Amino acid sequence: MRISDFIAQTITQRRALVWSGVALLTIGCIAILVTSLRLDSEVFNVLPGRFSSVQGLKIYDRDFEQTRELTFALLCDPNDVDKLEEFAPVFAERLRQQPWCARVLAGSPMGTPEGIRDLQSIAVPLLLNLEARMFDETMLLLQPEKIRDRLHRLRQQIEAGSPRPQFELSFDPLGLIAPALKPFAENTIIEQEQPLSSPDRTMRIFLVVTNQTSVSAFECQRLMRRVNEFRVTAGEEWSGVPLQIFITGRPAFVSEISLSMRYDVVATLLGSILLVGAIFYAGFPRMLSALVGVAFCLLLSCLIALTLGQLLFGRLSMVSVGFCAILVGLGVDLAILTLGRYHQARADGEPHQKAIAISVARLGRAVFFGALTTAVGFLALVLSGALSFSQLGVLIAIGIFVAGLFMCSILFLFVRDRQSAIRYDWLFDIVRKYVRWTVRKPAPMLIFSGTVLLLLTVIGFSPIPPLHFQASTRSLQPKNIRANRALEEIMHKMPVRWEPLLAIVRATNPQELHDYWQKISAHWRELQAAGKIKGFSTPAALCTSPNWMQANRRKLSTINFQAARETLEQTVDTEGFSRDSFAPAFALLDDLQHFTDPNVPLPDWRTQLPQSSSWWFLVDRYFGRDPLLTTGFVMTSQPVATHAQSKELGRDLAVAGVPMIISGWSYALADLQPWSHHQLLIISALMAIFDVSLLALLYRDLRLWLIQVITLAFGIGAMIASMKLLHIDLNLLNVLSFRLVLAIGVDYGIYVVLVWQKTREIEHDVAGVLKPVLLAGLTAVSGFGSLALARNPALTSLGIACAIGIFWSLIATIFFTLPAMAAAQPKT
Repeated sequence: MRISDFIAQTITQRRALVWSGVALLTIGCIAILVTSLRLDSEVFNVLPGRFSSVQGLKIYDRDFEQTRELTFALLCDPNDVDKLEEFAPVFAERLRQQPWCARVLAGSPMGTPEGIRDLQSIAVPLLLNLEARMFDETMLLLQPEKIRDRLHRLRQQIEAGSPRPQFELSFDPLGLIAPALKPFAENTIIEQEQPLSSPDRTMRIFLVVTNQTSVSAFECQRLMRRVNEFRVTAGEEWSGVPLQIFITGRPAFVSEISLSMRYDVVATLLGSILLVGAIFYAGFPRMLSALVGVAFCLLLSCLIALTLGQLLFGRLSMVSVGFCAILVGLGVDLAILTLGRYHQARADGEPHQKAIAISVARLGRAVFFGALTTAVGFLALVLSGALSFSQLGVLIAIGIFVAGLFMCSILFLFVRDRQSAIRYDWLFDIVRKYVRWTVRKPAPMLIFSGTVLLLLTVIGFSPIPPLHFQASTRSLQPKNIRANRALEEIMHKMPVRWEPLLAIVRATNPQELHDYWQKISAHWRELQAAGKIKGFSTPAALCTSPNWMQANRRKLSTINFQAARETLEQTVDTEGFSRDSFAPAFALLDDLQHFTDPNVPLPDWRTQLPQSSSWWFLVDRYFGRDPLLTTGFVMTSQPVATHAQSKELGRDLAVAGVPMIISGWSYALADLQPWSHHQLLIISALMAIFDVSLLALLYRDLRLWLIQVITLAFGIGAMIASMKLLHIDLNLLNVLSFRLVLAIGVDYGIYVVLVWQKTREIEHDVAGVLKPVLLAGLTAVSGFGSLALARNPALTSLGIACAIGIFWSLIATIFFTLPAMAAAQPKT
């Protein structure tokens, strides 16, 4: 018994058994998804993970404290800037009172008494971490005559009316803290220059570290619900023109992106189903039960693919969730083909079971090779190296094979045996007339379509007009997300010239980390002096050296702290100062004397800096949750826009013997430009080679093979021309569309050519397959076009590009391939 007869017999005579198997399969998939489904909102997974610059972005985004940081921005009317200055402390205090708030930075820590005390608390470890020569020079300030001279000079300056000496007395009476903090100030200059107020004073920035336990999507959603509740009431004490409150940061982005994933799934899937359903109804208006069957088979295919994808990857990304809409558009192609042939067999008078067998037998081979080329095209996304698109390719490849199986089997469970024949099919009648005219007189259509497609192909492959390549972060930014709009508003009011580069360094112990950053700082100072970089900022001053600290502690034993204390007491009394105001100075002397004991552990600034200190906002920029994971920042002389710039900076910034990852958004995107060109040219070329090789094996006819190859070239050329004329730019992600168009577009030619080779009734058989091909192409365009509804720009750009390419592949097949075959191999 042939496979087609076996399928037809099983579907018609053992329906209960088939339904039982379908029910068990559905229940099993749902159980697996309910217990194990996890979604990944990591935006960097749309980029290839093998590049160190991308790995650096992921490390900084995942392992540094800024993952728990929110940025609040208050924007007022220009006439209310004074009211904003008065309201800012009130708003900051309300933030501190929130249960989800751990720390708040509302201004420079040096401008508050708490910030000054916090710096004084870490003076001893920073002093001990000074380089030997600088430590020796600093300790000379504890000589009695130095103490007397300093305090006498400060007294004279105070009497002269200068305000600075008063600050020095409150912050650094002995003059020891300033030298200890000098390396810290020099190495963090970029971060300290970041303003918290706009130049026109209409915007104020507040940085908040939250106390969320994780950065998972659901945890971020819970946090942002509470934050948004605070947003509603935060401006109650403000009067006048309404105050705008913007909120952005990693938790806000994760929350909104994860919610937009749900929107993308629903919107794209419903959009695809509605468009595909409308096209299906236009082609088969009397087969509504079959339409329900198609929807059921497609949803079951999505469910199976999603389940297998979850088992394979463990976590599915935000881009891969768009596979449902694509699978609906592609999977329904197979249903239209099989139902179209079944419908034609029934119209010819065949019984239900026989019509099923004929449909599977006549189109099973075409469906198999169509699914094969489509699956290979999507599996090629694995070569991109981007986790999100690798998952997308695997899910669709699985889904299209499963859909092909279902469309040749369980779909017919929904086709009624006693369904009445359609007396008039307007679409089939139009297609049949077109086929009749084209086969009899192929020259007019061949000349017209060939001219138009050739013109578009010339435009597509010519350098004029150019097809622009957008390698900016804006091409990847989510659309219609409040966190992104808030970020854009902040950048508009408080622009920075361009973002700094990141240099991520991980060490195995504190001494190694210290040595690494000392070498890096020395090398980068040379680059800055040579004009190769504009500036840099490193954690070198906070990377303590146990060796230096031990050596400096031994030197402390040579200092007469008792004499220094007595001199300080006498001078304070002589100059008329209050001893209470010098309490920090006496405490500093006591601490230094305490650490002369070799049995006392060396001080650690991390334990001495209060956890509520605003200085942690600066510290967390440099140190990950692992203290041995650090990052530095480099301000380049000009924005990084080209791959050549990224390679040159990579060479210049590197230090021999120091493991370093150079990263940053602009740097990473510039670094990926050759990869995107490789995806566009090399991988697409490999897909084209696969297509033409498969066509040669299938057709075994040089003329038909050449016609199909020219059709593919016309489809791609017209696609590129349309993108040029419609001003649709290429980006790092939609370059992947070309291989998909090659994989899907070739299917339509396969369906038509295989029927052409075997048919003897040209008008009947070719029209019978051309109508399903037309409907299948339109449904594929609808499936990809529905991705334009997605908020994720990666899905949107990929969907639009694929929809354009498939549309032109369909046009080329109908209006060029058919008349070309009729002219090359005339049949009557």
